Amino acid sequence: MLAAAEVEFVIVGGVALRSHGSSYLTQDLNICCSRTRSNLEKLAEALKPLEPRPRGFPEGLPFVWDWSTLQNGTNFTFKNVALRY
Repeated sequence: MLAAAEVEFVIVGGVALRSHGSSYLTQDLNICCSRTRSNLEKLAEALKPLEPRPRGFPEGLPFVWDWSTLQNGTNFTFKNVALRY
């Protein structure tokens, strides 16, 4: 999904450890991406169909998912975003 959208990113965390032979188990995916406007626009568009919403964010509050949200934040933890293949 991200590669197809030409997002510049690397996989970090548990999934990266697993790819190097670690026995560490994880249920999440951590990425680090280039923070240029162009790349953040690609990332926001690529993840938009998954309807990302921060974990713990009150349901009644609106959440705008776009490149500027990504630009103004540093770390995002999303709830129940399941990748669809």
